[in-house]
Amino acid sequence: MPKVKKDYKYTKTYNEEELAKAIEAINNGMPKKQAAEKFKIPRQTLQYRLSEKFKKPTHGPATYLTQQEENLLEQWILEIA
Repeated sequence: MPKVKKDYKYTKTYNEEELAKAIEAINNGMPKKQAAEKFKIPRQTLQYRLSEKFKKPTHGPATYLTQQEENLLEQWILEIA
């Protein structure tokens, strides 16, 4: 039976900015293993983020209006007020 470490909690040692830099480096030709070592990000994390399975979560419902439509509506409301 494999040994199980008790009271082990993984703590993330990188932030989204470093992750974005690592992904950019990989897209520019750096090997995943080298990027993982340089930016201190697990290689599996980089592989997952680069895969098609990963979708950045969004909070709340989708917007109905585009930014341009919102600005136009805002101007109209201010004009009639």
